[in-house]
Order: sequence, then C-alpha cells, then structure tokens
Amino acid sequence: MGDINTPIEEVWKFYKYWDMFKTWREFSQYDEYDTEEAQDRYEKRWMEQQNRRGRKSYEKDERKRLIKMSTRAYDNDPRIKAELKREAEEKAAAKQAKKDAQASKHREKERLLKVEDDNKQAAIDAKKA
Repeated sequence: MGDINTPIEEVWKFYKYWDMFKTWREFSQYDEYDTEEAQDRYEKRWMEQQNRRGRKSYEKDERKRLIKMSTRAYDNDPRIKAELKREAEEKAAAKQAKKDAQASKHREKERLLKVEDDNKQAAIDAKKA
C-alpha cells in the first residue's frame, strides 16, 4: 500500500485496481449438480446453467467483500484524507478569489458612478456660480 511518501498517483492507481478487481476464484465447489451424471447433453446444459446461476451469488458476495475492503482502506488512508483536504482548500480558494474579483469589479463600478455623479454636480455648481 506504500507509505506516507508514496506519490498520490500511485495511491489512486492502487485503489482503482482494487475497485476494478475481477476475482480469479472459482466457486465450483458449491455446484449443486454433477454434470458427469447427466443422461444427455440437454440435461448437462441445464445442470451447467443451474450451477452457473448458483455461483453468481457467491461471486457477488466475493465482490462485495473486496469492495468493502477497498472502501475501508480508502476511508482510513491518511494520504487520501490529506489529498481530499488539499483539493477542498484549492476549491475554496478559487471560489473566494472569484468572489473577491466580482466584489472588486462591483466596487470599481460604484466608484466610477460616484465620480461621474460628482463631476455632474460640479458642472451644475459651476453653472450656478
């Protein structure tokens, strides 16, 4: 799994591998029917089909077990926590920078309007005087 100095790309690759892992285990020990005892090929096919259906639940349980292992490791990995925190801080900083830019633009617009109003008022006062 690496250590605290492992590059984050390798950490992501590790978790991606386990999320996509396809087990090589076979669950034929749980087969209900022995295909060698079939009377003909139709019965043999039916037995094989029933055995495949039965194995699916075991394969599904194995998949759930692997996902649970991967999720538990991911949730408790300090490297992942640090990376997610860093990404959240970057996102918050970008959001704040955008907000500050909009506020600055608004303040500049207000300042220009005030200067324009002051100039108009000065022109009116100059005409009166």
